[in-house]
Amino acid sequence: MKQKLCGRHGTIMLFLCFLLSAVIIMESIYIAGAYRRKREVILAEAVSHQVEQALSQFDRNYLDWYGVYALTSVDADRAVFDRMTKHLGNVDYCYELTDELKEDDLRAVISEYMRLRGIAFEGSVMMDRLNISISQITGNDKLSGVGVAAWLPTFKAYLENKEKYSPLITVVEKVCKATGISDKLSDFFDFIDDLSEVWAKNSSTTMQIGDSSAYVSVFDPTCLQSLTGAMDAYMDMDLPSVADRLLMNEYATFSFDSNVKSYDGDEEETNIIGIPFKEMHDKNRGDLEYLLVGESRPIVNTYVSFGLLLGTRLLLDMSAYLMDDTKKAIALGIAEVLSVLIAVLSGGSILVEPSTLQYVVLFIMAYIRAYRDGMTLLSGYSVPLFYNDNVTDTLGDFADTYYRDYFRIFLLFVPEETLLCRMRQVITMDCGQLYTGISATGSLGDAEYHVKRRYELYEAKN
Repeated sequence: MKQKLCGRHGTIMLFLCFLLSAVIIMESIYIAGAYRRKREVILAEAVSHQVEQALSQFDRNYLDWYGVYALTSVDADRAVFDRMTKHLGNVDYCYELTDELKEDDLRAVISEYMRLRGIAFEGSVMMDRLNISISQITGNDKLSGVGVAAWLPTFKAYLENKEKYSPLITVVEKVCKATGISDKLSDFFDFIDDLSEVWAKNSSTTMQIGDSSAYVSVFDPTCLQSLTGAMDAYMDMDLPSVADRLLMNEYATFSFDSNVKSYDGDEEETNIIGIPFKEMHDKNRGDLEYLLVGESRPIVNTYVSFGLLLGTRLLLDMSAYLMDDTKKAIALGIAEVLSVLIAVLSGGSILVEPSTLQYVVLFIMAYIRAYRDGMTLLSGYSVPLFYNDNVTDTLGDFADTYYRDYFRIFLLFVPEETLLCRMRQVITMDCGQLYTGISATGSLGDAEYHVKRRYELYEAKN
């Protein structure tokens, strides 16, 4: 009986030994797993924090220049990671920049950047589209039957060699005296001098609107007709919603350099927050004109932009002159003298009514004024939006316009995607290739942890 009890106790002890061994093994596995899990958690946190640290290394200059949060490189690429994993033993870390800055990203940048800054700018003043027809200038006059092509070459010949016709001027003066318009001769000769000056500087200008272009010259009837057609197309274009494009247009207009080197003589050209463009790149590039035209050759962008500026000023100045009784009276007086001059030069074969020539003279006066306005704007000085005392008095300081003010309107006609693409190209020229995200991997033995992140600005907008 005693032997049986001892045997039973021995069996219990043996069972307990097996049970304890299993518990010890399980505890060892659990502890080892927990330790491994702890190391993996540290690894994951190290990679995550290192990525956050890398994203904080966006270039502050690029943020000030263009409002862009982006990376071009990462200097301290694993400092945080090494500090957090120094007790883990054999670990490794690698990364790469991802997500190149795209047009949609730039759209998000502009929205965020201009949300606070846009309120500091006055609301864009939209010019009313003027519906002025000057077809009578380029077509045949129904009353006299004499079109501009019949007499303009003769007038051009006179301007090219006034000395040759100087004996005939005496005849013109006598005829004007006889007809009682000799008091208009001084205005006529001033008009001729102004026209000769502008013609010598700019005999023709290229103007482009959308896909159409025209060579502008006041001495070529076909060019005048082309100009009229181009401006008609300009007036017929549907304006996009200003609300959808206002922030983008303000950003484009004031964040990129132009062909104007300084304003009002000594004020440096700066971006929207006052940083001189010469700090962003060493020479004037005409980026604003590139946004409008999109040509790789800066000279083409310059001429086309100036042509559009000239056309816009021509519309405004011609409209102002048509509303100005004084200008119309001066133009009529000049037209009377011009009518006599044409008759004398042609030996009486060409007779043109002064009332017909009056609007031609007004157009040429407006062209001269528009060209001078364009050169004034390009020099960095202001010109009135509209040469009318009532308009000027009503608008006050807003009546003065500068070169960039016209691009607020012009850029509205550039498709949004095209404008974004061109802006991104210009930014890339100054900043290089920009990235908005980073992908990183940390490894510990056979364990790896991968993180890919972007700036929340781009994630939220896309």
